[in-house]
Amino acid sequence: MAMFVLQVSWGQMRSAAPISAANITVQPGDHSAEALYLQLRSVGLDKSRVYKIRGASLDRAALHISFEDGIIAFTEDVAGHVTGALFEGEGEVLLVPIDQAERASMMLFTGAAILEERFSTAYFRFNDGTFAELQPLLRAADQPQEFVSHWNQTAHNLAETDALRLLLSFSKFLPTSDREKKTAEKSGMAAEDDRMLHARVQGSRLGTFDLYFDSLAPEQIWAGQLKTVEGQSFYDVWTSFSLGQPPEAADDTNGVLGEAAKPEAVGISLYRILSQVAPPT
Repeated sequence: MAMFVLQVSWGQMRSAAPISAANITVQPGDHSAEALYLQLRSVGLDKSRVYKIRGASLDRAALHISFEDGIIAFTEDVAGHVTGALFEGEGEVLLVPIDQAERASMMLFTGAAILEERFSTAYFRFNDGTFAELQPLLRAADQPQEFVSHWNQTAHNLAETDALRLLLSFSKFLPTSDREKKTAEKSGMAAEDDRMLHARVQGSRLGTFDLYFDSLAPEQIWAGQLKTVEGQSFYDVWTSFSLGQPPEAADDTNGVLGEAAKPEAVGISLYRILSQVAPPT
């Protein structure tokens, strides 16, 4: 697995310079994929969707996130969907790796085989009915404008990370010809099982780290953290695993750790790697 992630501290996010309006302007009535992407990568918090939350939780397979007590603000609509939220308060995350190898990996990076971490702030992106799922446990918050003013710039800056993944989900709502629609449905692009949740949390012991659930990924669950050592940034993948059949039971494999093959959203026909080796590191 290879990935490139841009991540900075919560304090840096709050003090970052405002996003240039010239870069994200969307013309009224613009229903292009580009306009949708620009909205997804810059969406902020909605001052009319700020709530008190207590005793709520999100469960995505092996991932459990609980909100014990705090304030949560959801993002503005994009293509008629709520795609994110920012939480401040008291919460806890629980992730139990699927097998001994993954638990050993988790132990290597975090000092424990099971990820059980309390957090004070968290930013979420999702493409499903998470907002509706939490609504029964939401209550009107006091001074919502103050909360949005404090956290809105953070939400704007963190939105970019998941914009492309969300575009893959919501692009199916863009106007298309009948022929394009039939082709997309035939190829499985309009799959109903497309569910994604990304949580970037500020843990009390481990600092800022990421948790992912993606139903369309070969490995649906993973967790990791950006680390900087001697001025160089590295992304540590603590654990990453599939929720399907174990490798020895899978009949159709794609050659990567024996995981079950799935249609790829993007096919790469050619790539080149430019590298520089600097001994001894």
